[in-house]
Amino acid sequence: MRFLSLALAVGLAAVAPAASAGEWEALPPSGRIVVHVQKKGLFSGFAHDHAFEVTEWRASAVIPDGDPASTSVEVILSAGSLHDRQPRLSEGDRRKVDAQASGPDVLDAEHHPRIEFRSQRLELERGSTDGAHLRGTLHGTLALRGRSAPADVDFEAERGADAWSVRGNAHVKQTAFGIKPFSGFGGTVGVKDELVVEIALTLHRAGPRGASAKPRPGAAAREP
Repeated sequence: MRFLSLALAVGLAAVAPAASAGEWEALPPSGRIVVHVQKKGLFSGFAHDHAFEVTEWRASAVIPDGDPASTSVEVILSAGSLHDRQPRLSEGDRRKVDAQASGPDVLDAEHHPRIEFRSQRLELERGSTDGAHLRGTLHGTLALRGRSAPADVDFEAERGADAWSVRGNAHVKQTAFGIKPFSGFGGTVGVKDELVVEIALTLHRAGPRGASAKPRPGAAAREP
């Protein structure tokens, strides 16, 4: 009987979902992703900085219990869902700027509807390994417009009772993806090549595999 009980326990452990998998996810209601575009040039005082909020995205993370350094992260954004929150713009100008951002000269959302970040390595700061408070840098690859380039995300994460609160930022150069930064009036007004992506979100436990879930951003469109 003792052998039978042990065998039954081992069998149940083999088929049960692993508690240490630590799968988490976040959707727009539980956070924000904002792309900051800064002005430059001699007459930049007459122009505006821009803050594009991404309204369709999904972030997922696997955080192994007891081994946070092995964390992996994936973030998928819809390239056509960036909306400028610059308060000084009129509604007409805002629509124009949004169309330019998703248009063929910038993100080309019609042909490349998804922007994807996938981590490859997590570098934790010294002393940031207690499993409840993490600080460090995610090294990964960012893919957009059919091109890929390395991208680093500096972050800080705090674990609560049933969620992770995450804040971070990444610096991305437009030219790395074949995008020419806007420049006008003989270069006296334009935007900087480097963008700052600000992230603030809350990760919750992911639902069971096979359960119904919201479609991934850009899922309705296909890459060529």
